Amino acid sequence: MREVKILLVLSILLTGCATANFTPTSDILYDSKDPTCGIEVFSAGVPERDYEEIGIIEGQGKAWKAEMRDVLPVMMEEGCRSGGDAIIIHSTNTFAEGKEGIANNRTIATVIRWSN
Repeated sequence: MREVKILLVLSILLTGCATANFTPTSDILYDSKDPTCGIEVFSAGVPERDYEEIGIIEGQGKAWKAEMRDVLPVMMEEGCRSGGDAIIIHSTNTFAEGKEGIANNRTIATVIRWSN
């Protein structure tokens, strides 16, 4: 029984991470920017500037990386890699998974580029 608990703790420690995946919604693919490009984040509405949508980012975090402060930086990096100027957060959901109640976070955002 002790070995099962040790394996469970090790699996939780090894799976605690934050990831982000970009899915294009435009026919145009933009050049990647530096992952620290200073992308803007909008969480309370849409920007007042004109923009075009270029894709959707889904960010996920598990275990000790299941808070927004862990997921958002990874999403911002992915937004930069996709050529975006800003992301607009649409939803974030934190929930427990499995019998162990492992924390999870799932955040969805739109990646945009400023129109000229």
